Amino acid sequence: MLLNNIGIVYSQLGNYEESTKYYQKAIDLALEISGGKILWEAYLEIADSYKKQNKWDAALENYKKSISVIENIRSGINTEELKATYLGTDKRIDAYYNIIDLYIRLYRMKQNKTYEAEAFDFLEKAKARSFLDSIEVSKLNLSAGIDQRLLNKETELMNDISRTHTKLLAPQLSPEQRESITAELSGYENDLDSLKREIREASPGYANLNYPSTVTLAEAQKDLIDEGTVCFAYLLGKENSYAFAVSKDDLKIFSLPKKEHLQKLVQEHLRSITDPASQAFTAAYKLYELLIRPGLIENAKKIIIVPDDVLYLFPFETLMTQPGGREWLIKEYNIAYIPSVSSLRELLDRSRSGRPWKPRKDILAIGDPDYGDNGIDGPANAALASGQNASPRYESQFQRLKFSGQEVREIASLFKPQRSEVLLRDQATEERFKRENLSDYRILHFATHAVIDDKKPARSAIVLNLDQDPTEDGFIQMREVFNLKLHADLVVLSACETGLGRLLRGEGIEGLNRAFFYAGASSILLSLWAINDQASYQLLERFYIHLRSSNSIMSALRKAKMEMIDSNVLDHPYYWAGFVITGEADKVIFPRDLQRWIIATLSIAAGVAILLLFVNRDRTLGLVAKN
Repeated sequence: MLLNNIGIVYSQLGNYEESTKYYQKAIDLALEISGGKILWEAYLEIADSYKKQNKWDAALENYKKSISVIENIRSGINTEELKATYLGTDKRIDAYYNIIDLYIRLYRMKQNKTYEAEAFDFLEKAKARSFLDSIEVSKLNLSAGIDQRLLNKETELMNDISRTHTKLLAPQLSPEQRESITAELSGYENDLDSLKREIREASPGYANLNYPSTVTLAEAQKDLIDEGTVCFAYLLGKENSYAFAVSKDDLKIFSLPKKEHLQKLVQEHLRSITDPASQAFTAAYKLYELLIRPGLIENAKKIIIVPDDVLYLFPFETLMTQPGGREWLIKEYNIAYIPSVSSLRELLDRSRSGRPWKPRKDILAIGDPDYGDNGIDGPANAALASGQNASPRYESQFQRLKFSGQEVREIASLFKPQRSEVLLRDQATEERFKRENLSDYRILHFATHAVIDDKKPARSAIVLNLDQDPTEDGFIQMREVFNLKLHADLVVLSACETGLGRLLRGEGIEGLNRAFFYAGASSILLSLWAINDQASYQLLERFYIHLRSSNSIMSALRKAKMEMIDSNVLDHPYYWAGFVITGEADKVIFPRDLQRWIIATLSIAAGVAILLLFVNRDRTLGLVAKN
């Protein structure tokens, strides 16, 4: 470590030749003692030093060695939660970002497309890796072959967590009492994490698990990107930032401004689109010019976004294709989001592998729960709406959502009664929800509050009926979602900021959406800000009408948003832009019955033929009359 740090000092002084000597000494010693924790950093630092000396081959070689050591260490971590934080901390992700930057530089110097493809391949290696791994783990039955005592202990700890969390709902807790209960809760959570690691270490299936490889550029273009689609993947680095625009036959890589500049633009844009009184959308066009326009192809119809860093925080639908006016990007394209191109492949593969499955019901819709003593009549607390516990006095209080019950009833009415299930008010309990065979449903729809904890994501939750029952606390927490068994084409989280959570470098947002994907969902509709109750009800009702009319998920959402824009009442982005779709968004959940479609087509054709016959007859009779 000392040798490596001396090398860093020489590098910062600009003496790169001397720095490489110390890095090499550090590497030699680390190899001798199998010191992987030092080795990856020494390889990274010497690669950076070679890069500054324009020694490209040596730099590439050492970046790859650094990444190889990092990958080897990461493979030994047995929980996706720890894997998620491993790459993004202590500059490990820099090894990926720096080699991508070097490959792009080499491509621009030599115009060799191999460098361009290599840059994309390492971008995929850097993005959403724990999410990718978790999809593979979700296919396993981790409890098979496990000592029943361990499984019983897991159940006990989950019950302890619910019981302790219920204590926090009690009104008028003193700060000392709340602190004591929170410490007790943390203790149970730590015990549960340790137990989960023990279960995985003992699981035969987990021990033999082969994690999926990331997709190459050629594989993405051949199997995942269709004609008329552009996939934009972003990388916001410390020094340089880039956008990759992948289409069926091309890859465009273009530079972006410094991350600090993009952050300011994103903040300005968010202020304008989340304030209904704002009419100034200058940043919307600037961001379009920077992030989208350079990568567009002719005849593009769909845009897939792989965000990075602050680009997770706003909907690209709200970018403006012309200065002034309101020519939103959504007017021209279907838009969806994915954590990475490789994760899309895994979601598609999992969905295809379950094709023999035939759901008994179309939708389970839950909403308008009874918050009991934790309900409030006034405006919802701002800190709660943002998922932040700014004041302990309000952190367990929830305002009844006036339109959520109407939302659920109207949406359910679009489905046959025997193929839908509705849980409202006193039926919207955690116990009732968990009794359902959730794998029976194509769609799960939640219309209620959510709590997002960006410091402890496992505590993020969907809020159902709240009572003092110690068995179930009324919060379907992220840790509980992981244990659900779904086969859903779509999960709709109609609550505030369900698309937010802990932002991890390279990995993206760790929150409720990841848990539902793990549980078996193919796509998730979620929100990026505190949504308007009435507007969301109207948007989602229109969304389901288009979904039932054999539109893809992303197309149905776009049509619903366009109707809001054209309404001239709810046309501000605040009302329509907060909901975005992530995952397998191009899926048609309710395809037209082929036979019925053929009959309808033949009927229309016959009608047109008869009409033309009458038109031609009248025209002939008219000519005869004239003669």
